[in-house]
Amino acid sequence: MLLPTLLPLLAWAVQNAMAIPAPTNSTAQLSARAPSGSKTVIIQMFEWNWNSIASECTNFIGPNGYGYVQVSPPQEHIQGSQWWTDYQPVSYILTSKRGNQDQFQSMVNACHAAGVNVIADTLFNHMAGVDSGTGSAGSSFTHYNYPGIYQNQDFHHCGLEPGDDIVNYSNRVEVQTCELVNLADLATDTDYVRGVLAGYGNKLLSLGVDGFRLDAAKHMPAGDIANILSRLSRRPYITQEVIWGSGEPIQPSEYVGNGDVQEFRYTTTVRDAFLGGGISGLHVVVSPLCVALV
Repeated sequence: MLLPTLLPLLAWAVQNAMAIPAPTNSTAQLSARAPSGSKTVIIQMFEWNWNSIASECTNFIGPNGYGYVQVSPPQEHIQGSQWWTDYQPVSYILTSKRGNQDQFQSMVNACHAAGVNVIADTLFNHMAGVDSGTGSAGSSFTHYNYPGIYQNQDFHHCGLEPGDDIVNYSNRVEVQTCELVNLADLATDTDYVRGVLAGYGNKLLSLGVDGFRLDAAKHMPAGDIANILSRLSRRPYITQEVIWGSGEPIQPSEYVGNGDVQEFRYTTTVRDAFLGGGISGLHVVVSPLCVALV
């Protein structure tokens, strides 16, 4: 079991597992990749509701000098108490099991008043992974039909594997056009889908959101993400989830042009050190991993 005193370090490591340019003699390039401002530490408020985050920003996070909170996806999702239901969108109505739009706005305002910026976990890659249902805001849907938003033609139907699910991670086209565990894969290469996603992003920005953590970014070409970001009313802080895989054609370095890249080798290295690998080398762990990521 990890000692309680080690948990804050591991939490910090999780939030800082990001691909950044190879280090140089100057630290300026490295610091430029971090969230803007003097307070750059991010706390991930996974599964916290909006009212609780607002209170925490006011009473603890802000007074203790943290710069950002990363919050769960705020859009309507499939019903269910499990954490992963938050990651299966049904619409872009801001009513989830974390709260409604008014509560979300109040949370953003409270965090800002405490000097804390807000990063929203944001889903551009896909919609739901179930055949049909009713979402957390009451919207009815089927796997490839979200009334008033998307229809069958707005999704990829790769035809490369039975059921269209991703099997072969050595095939770039399959990873980026087939379905991640049955999640309906949005055709982010089309103008209409890009426009809808940018509209959602602009809605979040209008409420004061300061950054987006783009879930499953690896499953979208970096160019598709760049196009969507170019349509935003202002440029927020961006971090993209791109899980590295040995020998895979899609690499985290492809995405650094869009912003930071969040992946997991740094975290694994820190974990392994404390679980028996030895912590003596952790003071130099950043440099080799930065090199390895690009």
